[in-house]
Amino acid sequence: MKHRLVYCFLVIAAWMGSSPLQAEQARPNFLVVVVDDLSPRHFSCYDSKAQPTPHIDALAETGVMFRTAWATPMCSSSRALLTTGRYPFRTGVWHNDLRINEKRSDRYNWTTRHLTFAQALRDNGYRTVLVGNNMALGGQVDESVGFDEFCHRADQPSAIPAGEVFTGLYEGKYNFPNAPLIPSRYWHPCVIENGRLKDTGPEDFGPDIFTDYLVNFIKREHDAPFLAYYPLNLVHDIAGGGLPTMPFRGRPGTNKGGSLEDMFRYIDATIGRLVAALEEAGQRDHTVIIFTSDNGDSKNGMKMHATEDGPRVPLVINGPGLVKPLGSSGALVEFSDIFPTLIDYSGAGLPNGHALDGKSLRPFLTGESATHREWIMSYIATARMARTKDWILEAVDPFYGSGSGRLYRTKGDYRRSNYVLVGEAQTTEERAAHAKLMQILETNPWPDRDDPKVAAELRSYDRMPYKHFLDTGKLVQKIYTD
Repeated sequence: MKHRLVYCFLVIAAWMGSSPLQAEQARPNFLVVVVDDLSPRHFSCYDSKAQPTPHIDALAETGVMFRTAWATPMCSSSRALLTTGRYPFRTGVWHNDLRINEKRSDRYNWTTRHLTFAQALRDNGYRTVLVGNNMALGGQVDESVGFDEFCHRADQPSAIPAGEVFTGLYEGKYNFPNAPLIPSRYWHPCVIENGRLKDTGPEDFGPDIFTDYLVNFIKREHDAPFLAYYPLNLVHDIAGGGLPTMPFRGRPGTNKGGSLEDMFRYIDATIGRLVAALEEAGQRDHTVIIFTSDNGDSKNGMKMHATEDGPRVPLVINGPGLVKPLGSSGALVEFSDIFPTLIDYSGAGLPNGHALDGKSLRPFLTGESATHREWIMSYIATARMARTKDWILEAVDPFYGSGSGRLYRTKGDYRRSNYVLVGEAQTTEERAAHAKLMQILETNPWPDRDDPKVAAELRSYDRMPYKHFLDTGKLVQKIYTD
């Protein structure tokens, strides 16, 4: 199927007067970079008080910087939404620890049951590579998930290839029963390169290895356009707590004792390296760069919260000649939009009847349309939220909290300090806004709690240590007592 699609594309291109090489060059490359646990406020293009991030700022100034972009408040649910373009009523990934699937044995591998953007593009002639965090694929890392090449961390001891022994550092443990020590993701890291354990030493820093691999990939000669997916480990702390020092502070470094400010500086420099590599390879004008985060930061009541600060992430999209330099934009965007955007730009085909829940950004990014979408939505575990330009409905959670949620009037703003809490809707306008937002939530219906499989998952989730928040207070309270 893959070769037939590529062949048809090249035949059509030749018929239109283009050579096959010209036709392939007309299909853009994609570089998708996802940092971990960072909110817009950490980047100076969003907040002038933030530590300067000049390379990211440059992409924002010459591309599009979305002020209101939503992922989800938790990593796995965001990554499943990004890579599949599908809501969790299809994928089952509502939270890291709440996954409602047909088979419990593959509950962590949404890629075994749903088409990824990598599979879709590779099946349509793209060369694909993943570097960084393998958890971005739900734990399974092999060619079946859509990537031709890999250079990633081992997130569990079980991810180390059979017969190979890792002699580097280990982190602490997560707060789960019988949790193992986690192989280091930063200094003296456990890195898997195309299925083999990479030899690393005390002076090796995981993100350096991943970026080096990706730079090399970009600079190679390719006879096809490429998709490069780089989910960074930064700025996630190590298992058990602590931030690593950065290489510019000295080698070898340590997995504790670092600072967020140094991490921001390192991330920005990494973006600069990748942009420079595209320029040196002559691919800058053929590449759409997407820079974002998986959820809000974990230190200020954002990550894991069913409020707008949980899913609100930076989103910058840039591509000379491919993306109109609109600068700061108030358009509403959600993670489900990324998959159809890649498909739209690439002209790739999808299997008959394959449903996506997002909307392509390409018409907006190219200036063909002045608007994108009227609403966005998000979710975490049993809680959902939605917003339009003028209203937000948060923490709709009939299981642990309120079935009607909290309504805010935003007055078209994106700064939470300017929102007005409505509380229980009283006026005709407020009731209409609440009803509309509740209707939007039904585009992603919550599963039937009377289904035995759903009930079992909920009981299991209720015993987990990392449940969600409905506001900036405590984790939701346990319901089951068995």
